[in-house]
This record gives sequence, C-alpha cells and structure tokens, in this order.
Amino acid sequence: MSGIALGPFPCRTSVPASGLSAMTSARFTRPATELPGDPARLHLHYAHGHPAVPYDYEDTLEPWHVAVTYGLAGEEEWEEEEGGGGGGHTPAAGSEVGHLTLWRLRDHTGGNRWQAADAESGDLEVIASAVLGRTGHHGYSAAFEKVVTHPVGDLLLLDRVSLDKAWRGFGLGPVLAAEAIRRLSAGCCAVAVYSAMGEYPEDGEQVTEAYRRRAKKKIAALWESIGFQPFRGGVWLLDTALRRPEELLRARRAELHALSAAFRRPASPESAPADHLVAAGDSAGAPTSPGSS
Repeated sequence: MSGIALGPFPCRTSVPASGLSAMTSARFTRPATELPGDPARLHLHYAHGHPAVPYDYEDTLEPWHVAVTYGLAGEEEWEEEEGGGGGGHTPAAGSEVGHLTLWRLRDHTGGNRWQAADAESGDLEVIASAVLGRTGHHGYSAAFEKVVTHPVGDLLLLDRVSLDKAWRGFGLGPVLAAEAIRRLSAGCCAVAVYSAMGEYPEDGEQVTEAYRRRAKKKIAALWESIGFQPFRGGVWLLDTALRRPEELLRARRAELHALSAAFRRPASPESAPADHLVAAGDSAGAPTSPGSS
C-alpha cells in the first residue's frame, strides 16, 4: 500500500463519483468553520491485491481501493496545533474518513472485457457497453475512437467516491477523484465514469423528475470541473492525452489550498458567513453519481 498527502500545501501556515455519491453540488455551500479538520491533512492510500495465479477475470479487471485518512497514525502531536474550525471534533490522526474505488480494464489479456465488467456490477457493464467494440475482447467502439485522442490501451473506470458526512459539502470529492486519476491512469487512453444517482433521500416522494434533473445538472458540473466530458448513455470520458485535466487539477488544488487557509484562519466576529463559504461537491458515499464526495 502506498500513500500520498494532498499537499504540497504547508499544513501549519496560514495561507489563503455509479460513483460520486457525495458530489452533489458544484457551488460553495458550507463554511470552512464547519470542517472537522484541516483538509490539507487528508492523505490518500492506494491498495491493490491479486492472486499469484489469476482466475476468472482477475487479469482483465484490476481493482484499486483508495483509502482517505485524516493525516497518518503517529501525527497526534499536530492535534494541539490545529486552529480554525473543527468544533472540538477533529478526527484522530490516521482515521479513515472516506474511500474511492477504481478499476483498470486491461486490453489484450485474452479475456472478454465486457463480461469482466458485467460480472462485477451493472454500472461497470453500462460503461463497457458504451465504450467497447462488439466482441468485447479488443478495441473500442467507433464512437469512442472518434472522441478519444489515442484510443489504444487500457481504460480506467472511476466507480465510487465516498466521504464521511462531516466532510461533505466542501468540494473535496472532485479534487480527491482527480488526484487518484492522476496516479492510476498512466498507460490508460481514457478514464470513464457512469453518472447515475448514488443516493436517494429517505423520503422517496422527494425523488421527482425535477429532482433528478437538478441532480444530473449538479453531477455534470462536478465531472466537468476535473476534465470529464459527456459521451453517451450517461457515461462520461476524460481524455488522458489532453492538457485540460492537468490544468483543472491545478485549479482544484488551489481551491483546496484556499479552503485549508480559511479553516486555519482565526474566526473573526466581523467576518460575514459568506467570507468562509467553500466549494461543494461532496455529499455522501456511493457510486459515480451525486452524493459522496
């Protein structure tokens, strides 16, 4: 297992995903003072395991689990140095506050990629049906080849982005997804996600057609904020050969930097609530749809 911190922000200075079920809004909705801890301390850990002798579709569909923790175990000395928000409920160092699930759909393994995706979940099957050629073994669909710069190689699938409720509403979902994509998409011609609703209100009567339209619009804005473009059938694609995703990642990092600074800035009675509002896009946890970033 390897890990990265969401730096390179200095954590002690005072400077300014089915899929994303927690990503519900592309607008700033919650004040930084409501954060349970400094978001610059979030740490991503990457894990992948497989048998020595692959069986079934192990060699064709490769799972990656990305755990999101608040700092690292052993960093307890930082707890007393934290300022700003938190309300006295700062997570313990090293505690998990979210996770992401991604899959690498490998080409040229001899396995049927559509069958591998279908055997795992309905969401992955939707993606495979939209992007693969008719045989499911090699190549991509004509529509995919038309929109992707270099339509040859593996495909990375973003399946889940989930954050604990206390961390939702601050725009963290998109930047976490973009960071994971940056590190896992090497050798992939594109990244795909199926934009469906990952969570529903407890009151089912709230899920009207208007509610669905609003949710889809919010999800679209979130995917676009890290470089995805609509493809077909609810599937979105990120072309890894383009510079745009890298530019958007830098923008999301800058937002995280500002969010961290706002959290650590001493509260001022004169400050208007609007002065501390930060981006949303991180509701609850589930598939690549609104609800968990």
